[in-house]
Amino acid sequence: GQCLCGKVQVTVSEKPLTSFPTLCCHCTNCKRRSGGIASYAFTVPKQHVSITGSTHKSYQDPDTGSGKPMTRTMCTECGSPVCIIEAASPEDRCLQYGLFAGEVELPRPGVEFFVRDKVGWVN
Repeated sequence: GQCLCGKVQVTVSEKPLTSFPTLCCHCTNCKRRSGGIASYAFTVPKQHVSITGSTHKSYQDPDTGSGKPMTRTMCTECGSPVCIIEAASPEDRCLQYGLFAGEVELPRPGVEFFVRDKVGWVN
């Protein structure tokens, strides 16, 4: 996968990507970060993930529902969200679906977070 401008490349060594757990988060921060109604991601063990590109940067988000900060990464050139690393599971990488848009079919999320904040018309 890649960011919008192509300067950040993401490779998952274990295939298929759709065999990994999926999640959808409806929290306010994920909505703001994704620019959409939710954030959708594949949860992949870090040993199967390679992220390259000089514009790949991290942001420490202290304002989380769990109270534990998380690392959010993005491309500083185009602004595409790339990855989330949660304090509770530092061995996993939550890779944003948009990186792989057009490459993989979007499966139904395995788990949803902050469902109480879900946009009303989303079923």
